[in-house]
Amino acid sequence: MASISASAWAELARTTGETCNLTEPDGTEMVYVARFVSAKFVPIHMPIGSRIPMYCTGAGRAYLSALPEAEAQALLQQAERVAHTRHTQTDVAEITALLARARRHGFATNREELFLGDMSIAVPIAGAQGRPLGAVHVVAPTSRWTLEEAEQRLAPAVIECARGIGGSARSLG
Repeated sequence: MASISASAWAELARTTGETCNLTEPDGTEMVYVARFVSAKFVPIHMPIGSRIPMYCTGAGRAYLSALPEAEAQALLQQAERVAHTRHTQTDVAEITALLARARRHGFATNREELFLGDMSIAVPIAGAQGRPLGAVHVVAPTSRWTLEEAEQRLAPAVIECARGIGGSARSLG
């Protein structure tokens, strides 16, 4: 996925000025497969191959929001849902409500649920027949962004990027 989509998410990094990542699912986790690092300070370094849980991250929630609801629920039930910070949502009903919001708005968020100071805006990448392949997300450190600002200013660019990546993926399939 990373090789066919490099131009779309390189443009996202340039447009937003923030670090942009591409992740793919593996069980109940998302794995970093590509990254454009901003020159601006990012509080958390996640090298390629790093794993993050789906239930409490923007990328994971974006991916889950694009799955059939029963499949998303099964993955949530399988996950070991621990509180990484005081902000982490671990209740399946609350996470399900966040997934519904992501479906309505076209993007998912995470604000300091995995790491303090870390926030992201994420969008699923759709492959053939609309099945999600992974997610693209922009890191929006809480030192520079409020959630409302990130949703208003970053989400449209992330949505456009994911559509471009998904279109590239579908044209090869």
